[in-house]
Amino acid sequence: MKNEKILQIIKKLAEKRAPSGIERARGEVFKQEMDIVIGNKSIPIKEDALGNFYVKLEGHNAKKSIGIYAHMDEIGGTIRKINKNGRLEFSMRGGYETRWLISRKIQILNKEGKWINGVIEGRSTHSTPQALRNAEKLEIYEQKIYIGAKDKEEAIDLYKIHVGAPFVFFGTFGLLNPSFNDDIIAGYSLDNLVAVTSLIVLTEKIVNNLLDDSGVLNKNYNLFIVATSREEIGTEGALFFSRNNAIDHVIAIDIGLVADFSGSVNSGITLTGGPVIVWQEQRGAGVFDYNSCKEFARVADENKITYQDGVCEYYGSDAGKAQKWLGIPSVLIGIPVMYSHNVPEIGTLSGIQEGAELVYHYLKNLN
Repeated sequence: MKNEKILQIIKKLAEKRAPSGIERARGEVFKQEMDIVIGNKSIPIKEDALGNFYVKLEGHNAKKSIGIYAHMDEIGGTIRKINKNGRLEFSMRGGYETRWLISRKIQILNKEGKWINGVIEGRSTHSTPQALRNAEKLEIYEQKIYIGAKDKEEAIDLYKIHVGAPFVFFGTFGLLNPSFNDDIIAGYSLDNLVAVTSLIVLTEKIVNNLLDDSGVLNKNYNLFIVATSREEIGTEGALFFSRNNAIDHVIAIDIGLVADFSGSVNSGITLTGGPVIVWQEQRGAGVFDYNSCKEFARVADENKITYQDGVCEYYGSDAGKAQKWLGIPSVLIGIPVMYSHNVPEIGTLSGIQEGAELVYHYLKNLN
């Protein structure tokens, strides 16, 4: 798939916001794009009870089932309290640090299904003494959101805001500098839009090369391709799907952490160094299937696919939950993303393509 098409797909997905637990609008776009690449094979894209969107490709005399997961949801927050002066207090929805929230623009989903613009308040540098600037540590429960409401009644009656309303972070989305570079993209929710887009690119490769005319996979395994829900709040969608579909092996596509900055704990992953085979996550509490990781590396070497090895310390994934909680052999493939869980995040269109290429060759080689 050409970069222009990949950019078109990821921008379509990005237009539909997906706070954890409310991913359906983005899932519908995933379904539309999957319908296009599957074409006339009459293979349905379905939605399950927890909001996972998936397609099942039946194999010849299948003896096992493989799940390939990428999560749709994105970080954000939840309105926790509406103050008398119309300011809003909030809780996290997914994990991030408070240090970058000051003056951040957000969008809140109100009771009528409309997105209401807001700004997380921040004291101006012109009114903050130097000692306080140096010493102050931001606490999430002390921060407020301004939406323009003059009081609590107006926030509720006019803006239709309610306690429990979700919000997402707002920004632009697209090529970072299109006049100079047609590969580097910047925007919100690259964790995990890059991987959901890679699922679509991967599906096109599978349809064109591994399906017969009747839509049957020319392999002895069934393949579930799944855009999962609720990953940022505990990988609930992947866990639910794995339990309900007798999955024997999980391959999750997520982000590879490009974090070679002062003070960071990292594996030296670079933005353009190729897809990442993640061997471990969660500070040693999440160890992936060693043989699967080795096989991915072997396939990459045989097919001359440039890749990176990674260990992600402060990280949890759909694959990690399947491995640790269900005992399903699992592996995590990361698409390099910089500034993860901030806005904007930075990724590449080539990274999306390369991640799909690696997983495709692994599946092609697998019996």
